[in-house]
Amino acid sequence: MSGSVTSPGVEGAMGRSYARHSRVQHRADDFGMPLLHRALDAVALPRDGEPFRVADLGAAAGTNSLDPMRAVVDGVRERTGEDTPVTVVHTDILANDFNTLFATVMDSPGSYAHAPGVFVHAEARSFYEPLFPPGDLHLAWSAIAVHWLSRAPAPIPGHIFSTRATGDIRAAFKARSRSDWDAFLTHRARELRPGGQLVVLGGSCAEDGSSGAEALMDTADAALADLVRQGLITRDEHARMTIPTWNRTVDEFLAPLRAGPLTDVLRVEEYDLVRLPDIHLDHFRATGDARGFAEQVTAFFRAAFQPSLFSALDAERDPDEVERVADAFAAGLRARVAADPEAVETHWHVVPLRIARR
Repeated sequence: MSGSVTSPGVEGAMGRSYARHSRVQHRADDFGMPLLHRALDAVALPRDGEPFRVADLGAAAGTNSLDPMRAVVDGVRERTGEDTPVTVVHTDILANDFNTLFATVMDSPGSYAHAPGVFVHAEARSFYEPLFPPGDLHLAWSAIAVHWLSRAPAPIPGHIFSTRATGDIRAAFKARSRSDWDAFLTHRARELRPGGQLVVLGGSCAEDGSSGAEALMDTADAALADLVRQGLITRDEHARMTIPTWNRTVDEFLAPLRAGPLTDVLRVEEYDLVRLPDIHLDHFRATGDARGFAEQVTAFFRAAFQPSLFSALDAERDPDEVERVADAFAAGLRARVAADPEAVETHWHVVPLRIARR
């Protein structure tokens, strides 16, 4: 969220400053672009002047959609040798800031949307639901989105992040993740045309189950505990605060594509496991600017995760009170990060995955 907080967040929604603080996600996109180019080389093209239809699943503010969708427009037209019409549908949950999304897509210099014969639409629904008619899509792209669950199955005792869950709670998160991923693939299998392509850049984890962000999440949780001690949030509010994500292992991504009914319609073409660099920490090491590092990390965290956390605040809180809580959280997180930048080193893991519709 931006510094102007007017209401508690919505679970799974991005903050209003996400467009300005999603460099980490944009860096991750780089590992999906080669797969997208190979998908464009392989995808079945439309015939008889029909438009090429592509879905951008989990678009958020649209900032990180510009390069992939430009690649789609250029790649299709390079293969057809003409200005083939291209329809792009950006999807996200209803709580997403679609005004910012359209402003980004339509107003950014050099946006793919400025090319002739390109038509931009949006779908305000979860990608764990049906989004398109059967056989409607030639290609679907999703980057750093499928680790968000349709809902958190339960609060995590003593923490905000799923990799810190244990026992039945951890099992519940894993089961919800499996159900959501099955639903995602089942709907895309129905919506893609034969010869269609699906490229997913999914939040993943190392073999030991760690996401690479545990230190950052521990620090954020400690900053929230400080707010409890200061009387700014209640213990019950803190206990309800949960980030509704699950970073799947490679095997969890591949399981429904290796056995079961989806193997009759979907085929895995390629996949990998990538450990991302910590671009903020690299900049700190080059400059020694601890305050700037803390500002970057705090802005990233708030934009990506604060809306989910603040959805746990009591509904009767007024906007000014929520803003004071947000400001106090930001100040506390910045102070903790600036005090020991190396302690919050973060290396997210992603799985670039390309799937073909048989």
